[in-house]
Amino acid sequence: MKDTVTFDIVVEQPFADANTFAYDEHARAIRLDGVARVNDSAWANRGFIFASATPRGEPLRVFLISDAPIPPNVRVEARAVGALEWTRGAMTDRAIVAVPVADARYASARAFNDLPAPHRAAIQRLLERPASARWLDASFADELIHLARQRARLAQVEQREQARARPAWESDSSRSLIDRLARETDLHTQAEAALFLVPYRFQQYLRLCLDPDERILFWAHRPRFSINRVMGIDAFEKFLCEGLLLLTDQQILWMMDSVTPSAGVAGYGYIARSVAVEMLAAIALEEKIEYLETKIASVNKRGAREMFVLEFPTSAREEVTEAARLLKAFLPRANETRLRRVPKVKASRIELDDPMESDRDKTRAIIEQLQSALAPELNRENILAQAFVPMWADGGARLITVSDAKVFVTAQNARKPFDAAFCVNAIASVEICYSVFGSWMRLHVPDANPFEIAFPLTAFKSFNACGRVLRQLSARI
Repeated sequence: MKDTVTFDIVVEQPFADANTFAYDEHARAIRLDGVARVNDSAWANRGFIFASATPRGEPLRVFLISDAPIPPNVRVEARAVGALEWTRGAMTDRAIVAVPVADARYASARAFNDLPAPHRAAIQRLLERPASARWLDASFADELIHLARQRARLAQVEQREQARARPAWESDSSRSLIDRLARETDLHTQAEAALFLVPYRFQQYLRLCLDPDERILFWAHRPRFSINRVMGIDAFEKFLCEGLLLLTDQQILWMMDSVTPSAGVAGYGYIARSVAVEMLAAIALEEKIEYLETKIASVNKRGAREMFVLEFPTSAREEVTEAARLLKAFLPRANETRLRRVPKVKASRIELDDPMESDRDKTRAIIEQLQSALAPELNRENILAQAFVPMWADGGARLITVSDAKVFVTAQNARKPFDAAFCVNAIASVEICYSVFGSWMRLHVPDANPFEIAFPLTAFKSFNACGRVLRQLSARI
């Protein structure tokens, strides 16, 4: 049997005059505070579902049936028995019809026919009005409630994100181009000041990829272009997505569109590959017939190398040459005597959750089960970051854990609780795809196939934190 969905209602207007009460702290007693008067009696109390939002951003409205009027501002745990829908032109309004859980007289009410006769008659009169009203069953009402609560939680997360302070690398975009010339007294580097020239979607992506205290030293933009390739006797044209090569004081970041956006679309997401500057092993620039090939090699702490190749059009020769020159300054030298920074590893404290699941207790139980399976594998290691893949995602529920020395992937499977475990010192670079068409994190280990784990968009923040911690760890282990 499907679990009964309950929710909290905040009453705004009783269906008839109702006494109101307040707690008297001095007397330590509840006192009659007043009487809430209503002009016209109604068939139900009116209110809204706590922590819910309709597509218009308003709380989801509720008609709460009860034998006695309930005072305003009282919170009531309720259960839906159905919903009402009105269509007025292009506008559609919906309201939940609910009964209080605490009232045993409504314990068996699950549908329209279970309601008392006076309430059925009142609802029937509403349905007979010429306003295109119709009755929706309890299962549809439960789905409306689930979506409204989910929408409110996602909006809350978005508000927290928007409240973040401006990062150190973000320049004031209101300054004129003339004022963006490099000066020693400038708060920002020339690359940071000129960041407004980068396509706006990439400026937004950088907010997700860079730390707030990170500083941008140089960037090179790659427009979308194509190159001709030959495989055997076949020749074909390869289209390359728009991208951005970025050098900061902490990392080498290559970012490109996951899919080329169509005209007027802000972007479908990005793929970003990150290498700590301390892990840079070699940089080479090779000129092909119709494009420039930039080869960037990184080395893990075991001394094994991996390389990735970036193609740029010949029109970007000046920018790519300058990027190669700056990158070479980070290469280790023979008999190295320069001071090297020791990156600070910032542990992530993001709460693991599933915004798509309205039953938070169920999500917590799954996470606790995965945490218990992980515990025996930790050898006095500190957990620095974790990410959670919910049960409804492909592959089922999984927990990704980054400790001082290892990356663990714990699955909700009693026979095989561990999908994988990697030593951090074997990882040479981290790649993350954040896209509406599918997101994933990829760990690049030299002389082995990359390890990839897919995750839903709702888990991006915690996976992004895992990638950041891995980059910081790899730079100092």
